[in-house]
Amino acid sequence: MEKDRRNYIWLNGQFFLSNQPVLDADNRFFHYGDGVLETIHAYGTEGRHLTLHYERLIRGMKMLNLDIPAYFSADFLAKEISRLLNKNRHYRSTAIRLSVYRNPSGGFIPANNTVSILMHSTPLDHDFYPYNTKGLIVDIYTEIKKPINVLSALETSNSLLYIMAGIFRDKFGVDDCLLINEQNRLVESISSNLFLVFGDQLYTPGLTEGCKDGIVRQLLVGKAAEWGYKIYPRAQIDTDMLVKADEVFITDAISGIRWIVGVRHKRYFNKVSSELSLLLNRHTFPNQFKDGLMG
Repeated sequence: MEKDRRNYIWLNGQFFLSNQPVLDADNRFFHYGDGVLETIHAYGTEGRHLTLHYERLIRGMKMLNLDIPAYFSADFLAKEISRLLNKNRHYRSTAIRLSVYRNPSGGFIPANNTVSILMHSTPLDHDFYPYNTKGLIVDIYTEIKKPINVLSALETSNSLLYIMAGIFRDKFGVDDCLLINEQNRLVESISSNLFLVFGDQLYTPGLTEGCKDGIVRQLLVGKAAEWGYKIYPRAQIDTDMLVKADEVFITDAISGIRWIVGVRHKRYFNKVSSELSLLLNRHTFPNQFKDGLMG
């Protein structure tokens, strides 16, 4: 039965059972958050938007002065993701988590910059990018502000800000939280990029505002004009813009686009977000996605 099937992780080219210890106690990802990660939506045996994921990962590795192994190419990544998915028999929509971390020793001053690479796969409970027909109710988390610096765009294991926002979310019974930066402007949600809609215009916080460099954000910035929308990808979004917006939605590599129906007492439509979700599915899953199938 499915629940009895063994699951494997991939570490530096080798497979290990997922319940088998493989990390040392002095692992730097665990101790210091010393590394970067990618979360990739796969379908069949193919990771989606792998070029964008690979390029973002390489940018992050260079920023952290991590050595890039000579073998670690985009083609290598695609083949190894396919091997992992086949090994685990994960053939429908699956989340791939890829972690790259500096190898042990050296404390705050690393002894070397060589890396290890770890991947594991988790089947999703939906196929493609599922559009939520029931909108999210969100609040604004203000207790901790996200700093603005060159590391703000990276995805690392240092996630305390998002964990604290998640605790706030559960405490107040909302579906998500919007975060603010040091300038008290909106920057993103707990795990997603933020978009506001005004007519046929899309606004999303710029990377200089401290948001993560999300893959779906990159796609929408690149495709907006082709899909009939004008986009402002370096927006500075004050909280009072939420009152004036026609729509609000969030994006991430696993779920695509999710519609926000309400921020506190303000309510929103979902015409643009639902249309963009359909276009995004067609673009991402051209050989599988059919109109009307939304996961």
